[in-house]
Amino acid sequence: MRGPEVSVDSITDSVTGLPDGRVFTVFLERKIALARRTLKPISVVYFEIDEFESFAPYVREHAMRATSRVMTNTFRESDTICGLRDGVLVALLDDTSEAGAVWAADRVRKANAESPSRDVVTLSAGIACYPSHAMEAHDLVSAAQSACNQARAHGPSRIEVATEGDDT
Repeated sequence: MRGPEVSVDSITDSVTGLPDGRVFTVFLERKIALARRTLKPISVVYFEIDEFESFAPYVREHAMRATSRVMTNTFRESDTICGLRDGVLVALLDDTSEAGAVWAADRVRKANAESPSRDVVTLSAGIACYPSHAMEAHDLVSAAQSACNQARAHGPSRIEVATEGDDT
């Protein structure tokens, strides 16, 4: 007996073509389990498009497409990039420390600043790392989101790293 059929469309974002948040959650859980066995760090970089809510609908789609393209072209092939929701994209970086994640996020931010959409789209990012900021997948994403909120509070196109207790 065959199980329910799952199409690629049901697990990818229709605008960016990236895997969606459900896929990210599964990947993150598995990668954390592997990191526990191998004692290697995992980093989550939570990107939010600045002022996304103020964009017209067609500009929102363009911003998501342009940002996903920049991220796909900048991160390593082994990294996992997913769309969590409108205006939010996240990257899961295997075997990457906090310093490496900051460097990677800054590369994306700079690549975005050189892209054709630079006059409209800026990115803020929050970074959280396993095991230094959180031990569980949900807490790791929460810490990265909190760090991104702090970055956005300081102005557009900023990067912040989670601190102890950011996962609340």
